[in-house]
Amino acid sequence: MREPEGVFAEFAAPLYVAWEITHHCNAKCLHCYSGSGPQESAQEAMPLREAKELIDQLADAGVLVLAFSGGEPMMHRHWRELVGHAVERGLSVNIGSNGSCITERNADLLKYLGVKSVTISLDSHLPQVHDEFRRLPGLHAKAVAAIARLVARGVRVVVGFTPTKVNWRDGREVIDLAYRLGADAANLSEYVPAGRGGIDLALPPDWLRETLEEWIAARAEYDGRMEVIWHDCRVALLVTEEEKRNYVGCGAGRLVARILPDGRLTPCVFLPTEIGKVPAMPFSKVWAEAGLLHQFRSRGGHVSGNCGECEQLSICGGCRAVAHAYSGGDPLAGDPHCWVKRHDPEISAMFAAGEGLPV
Repeated sequence: MREPEGVFAEFAAPLYVAWEITHHCNAKCLHCYSGSGPQESAQEAMPLREAKELIDQLADAGVLVLAFSGGEPMMHRHWRELVGHAVERGLSVNIGSNGSCITERNADLLKYLGVKSVTISLDSHLPQVHDEFRRLPGLHAKAVAAIARLVARGVRVVVGFTPTKVNWRDGREVIDLAYRLGADAANLSEYVPAGRGGIDLALPPDWLRETLEEWIAARAEYDGRMEVIWHDCRVALLVTEEEKRNYVGCGAGRLVARILPDGRLTPCVFLPTEIGKVPAMPFSKVWAEAGLLHQFRSRGGHVSGNCGECEQLSICGGCRAVAHAYSGGDPLAGDPHCWVKRHDPEISAMFAAGEGLPV
């Protein structure tokens, strides 16, 4: 295949692909971007043969990290075979789990299969807040137990936290709890109104900035003891000038991609805009040719609103999924979560209660 030219050469393959192998889940989280839950079918949406073929396509394309998520990925009947095949193909495998399925036996399996890391979600250090948010009593205790089992086996554990109006002030306590539990990292993922998560849960820009500043400070405090990391393009607006040189901003269609259970491909985990369907369409072909991805990669002349006018476009770019959620479906619109250049769009009533992905 001919190598990409010019500005797109650096985006020959995403570094990270999140594959929602199932939307079946024992929890029903208020902020779930995929709308997963017990009501979703546990039946596999993709035959095992096709799923393995897709893993081969990702490995051949040059993808580095494959994250199995959901739903609860460990409720998929063939999760062991899929993880094993991905590791065999040289992919660095992450499992994103709520912790409920990580029994002693499954913890042994994860170690044996050679997963690179397991991300366990904690929405609060307080069990009642976490369990109420996830609509599953006792889940906090299971998540903590899962972390302990994985730590005991030497499996890298990342504690994942998503700040919303319900729990944003608990972030620092979650970092401290992650450290006490022996986790290797605490990761902040931005909240995007998508799936079941409504706009009413989103932090106002000033609260978001305060949260990000708190995590930046915690990174310095925990330096050498535990990693404090994040997934939010706007962090580039807050770090030192020297650090800014390392930021490329929103990774949608540039560094990351998402695969839905039936093979539909989107530019990131929060953005429902379909750009192709794999493995019927070769992953590398979709990644190279999708017009929307070219617009995301160029940014200038395509991204509009406050982001299009911003001098930080190259290092931040604004969140394309947030833009989509507030604009009524335009992923190239401005970012209303930004505090540098304010953007107050008219919010379409149909998105006020969440996007509701058609899955």
